[in-house]
Amino acid sequence: MSGDRSEHHCEVAIVGAGPVGSLLAVLLQDFGVSTVLVERDLRPYQLPRAIVMDEEIQRVFHQHGMGAWIESTTTPLKGADFVSSTGDRILGIDIPSTGPLGLAPVVCHYQPDLDAFVQGEAERRGSTILRGRTAFALDDKGGEHVRLTLDNGDSVSSRWLVGCDGASSWTRKAVGLDLEDLKFDQQWLVVDLELRDAAQPSLPDVLQQVCDPSRPVTYVPGHARYRRWEFQIQPEDDLDAVSTEEGIWSLLDEWVTPADARLVRSAVYRFHAVVAPSMQSGKVFLAGDSAHQMPPFLGQGLNSGTRDAVNLAWKLALVHRGQADERLLDTYTVERVPHVRSTVEHAADMGRLIDQIAGRVSHGLDHSSGYGGSRPQPFIEAGLVVSGDESIGRPFRFDPDVYAALVADGPHFVIASNSDVDVEFGAPIRVVRVSNDLIKDRLAFIIRPDGVVAAVAHDRDDLQSALRTLEEYL
Repeated sequence: MSGDRSEHHCEVAIVGAGPVGSLLAVLLQDFGVSTVLVERDLRPYQLPRAIVMDEEIQRVFHQHGMGAWIESTTTPLKGADFVSSTGDRILGIDIPSTGPLGLAPVVCHYQPDLDAFVQGEAERRGSTILRGRTAFALDDKGGEHVRLTLDNGDSVSSRWLVGCDGASSWTRKAVGLDLEDLKFDQQWLVVDLELRDAAQPSLPDVLQQVCDPSRPVTYVPGHARYRRWEFQIQPEDDLDAVSTEEGIWSLLDEWVTPADARLVRSAVYRFHAVVAPSMQSGKVFLAGDSAHQMPPFLGQGLNSGTRDAVNLAWKLALVHRGQADERLLDTYTVERVPHVRSTVEHAADMGRLIDQIAGRVSHGLDHSSGYGGSRPQPFIEAGLVVSGDESIGRPFRFDPDVYAALVADGPHFVIASNSDVDVEFGAPIRVVRVSNDLIKDRLAFIIRPDGVVAAVAHDRDDLQSALRTLEEYL
């Protein structure tokens, strides 16, 4: 540490400018909250990791002016199956072209392009990115603000800090937050290819979990001409041999050859299932892989991280604006940990189901954990929600006026109703007229800035009661 030292000031310091950290910065900047990103790499990561994005996350991109880019650089996923070693479908789902939020339910993307785009959007909207820098020391200054010292002696002083710095998170260790192990560890070889322009290999157009007794395989038809395979490592494998180009092409031989595609990336990963029981320590928060890691079979790693960013951004913005008490931030862990724990457990069970269907081991699972199964999707069960209706804690169905009103000029609550309603509420709120099809026999839905239904009212007394309950935090 030497030379002139700089001190940066902002409302929110973010450690890690990957897709989660950069998206968090985009949302906060749009809400008028200043951010500084600290990123160890000089440029966005150049190799693919995450590969799918669900409809809820796409809708956030559309709300914040990035929808056209998402539509032009992603490919909708048509289906997802569990198949036998001979390719026969055992169970699965055909994915419709449009979901309840008005977009393709799942799309494939090429993460290096996504990372570069979102990082660029954060910078374009006013975020400062300190590239080539790592965190060295953290001081919360008695809870008044957070001071982050960097490896070159520069510092960032902020009201809050968010660690989006990956599985080995420096931030998580610095504040003493732990990860709970949910007991699923497997080694897999992940291979990404790009098909050559003239190549037309006969490959499935849907995601497949190949339940092969000798070696389970995952196949993902990625964006454009990118394709991914994941091969489960077996006890008898020589990792050094399997990881060579010769070993990789040997595994791929029944699918594709070097004449058909070029190798983009290969790596052996040990998949984990871990969750931080708390994602907050005072004014420091965790998001993304720093707070949870999961097997890839459900495709929810990056999606869960972006849900963290969305959940936290509007809450920080309302507190920053003086429109909510700081106690609102306590709902972050309450809402996100059960949701992501359920997701991680589901992803782990998907991996177990692959082995079970292949006849390798019995875990006592039924097919409800597979694609198209009956296992319920997680929703927000506690926190800033008022129980009493099956819609609560889940995203509101798409209505363009509702979703525009949620984020225009900062985060807002929305009352969606088919009639005029007069309300008094401690936080910014808008009333949007919607069709009977969206609310059916109810008077109104109260929708949070993240699009999640906070409460449902059947009459005006219900509405006022729900608003009073929500105002405890606002």
